[in-house]
Amino acid sequence: MSIFLSYSRGDAQQADDWVANLEKFGYRVWIDRAGIRGGQQWNATIVRSIKEAQALILLLSPNSARSDNVRREIDLAVEAKKPIIPIEIQMTAMPENLQYQLAGVQLLQVWRSPRGGLPLVLAALKQAGVERGDARVVEATPGRPGSGEANVDLAELGNLGFLSKIAFWRRKSV
Repeated sequence: MSIFLSYSRGDAQQADDWVANLEKFGYRVWIDRAGIRGGQQWNATIVRSIKEAQALILLLSPNSARSDNVRREIDLAVEAKKPIIPIEIQMTAMPENLQYQLAGVQLLQVWRSPRGGLPLVLAALKQAGVERGDARVVEATPGRPGSGEANVDLAELGNLGFLSKIAFWRRKSV
């Protein structure tokens, strides 16, 4: 994973838009609604996801400024020495509980020019050294002898652990 997205539920639509835009440019983005499966401990999953991320993007708004969960995520990112890229999606007075953690960090005020915001964020990600996700080539292993099958372990393709194996058959020319 390359980016952890910290946001408030009140900004869910804007969070989804940012995820879609960043993914169009090849970035892998972790967002809590898509990254936590049923039965998982969400707090442990969030901590692990922040530690594994290359950077944290904060969607700063009046909603996120009031969120205890967002503050905790920022605290964890600072503790893990992760670059933080704060994107101000609505004009927001910086609360004291975030001022210390974000002191000296350039705030990207995209609400002033929503269309111009994405290039600023892409430049910040590049400067922070965040890598884009590359497509991986996975070799097929031979299937049953003489069957013409090849097996590909889909777990090798990424976070597809719910699938185990799938067989691809080649049609013989007639």
